[in-house]
Amino acid sequence: MAILAGLPLSILPSLGALAALALVVGGAGAIAASVPLATAGGALALIEYALALVVAAPDPAPVTGTAVGLGLVLLLASVHFATLTRGAAVGYPVIRSQARHWLSIVALGVVGAAVFTLGGEALALALRGAALPLVVAASAVGALMTVAGVIALVTAPRRDA
Repeated sequence: MAILAGLPLSILPSLGALAALALVVGGAGAIAASVPLATAGGALALIEYALALVVAAPDPAPVTGTAVGLGLVLLLASVHFATLTRGAAVGYPVIRSQARHWLSIVALGVVGAAVFTLGGEALALALRGAALPLVVAASAVGALMTVAGVIALVTAPRRDA
């Protein structure tokens, strides 16, 4: 959570108050194993990152954006896992299995980010001169669908054979 809240400060240091709020809310969610609080903290960190990008207008950095997305997914997945296993003794096979599950999600996210980055570059060439609200609306729909898909993938019950 500290990395998620602190990363936008490297782009726009004046967002310290929003970073502190995201860190407090998300940190409380991580410590208390509360998925709603962790989600709220992650959402605040994402808002902070988006605001930093809008105000500072830095050069595109797909690696940084991918890192923020992966950090959010791992934050929510780990808090969800902590909630499910609260008070239980968790053996190494369970931890290994969960780590493999998370790494497969991270790998899928990295591949998806690479595909979307390449697709975005192609789309940027095709939409050169298009109205900005149209591009922003299409991006928002894509981001919403991606987040919904990742949340569904992370929280889906696993079927062991």
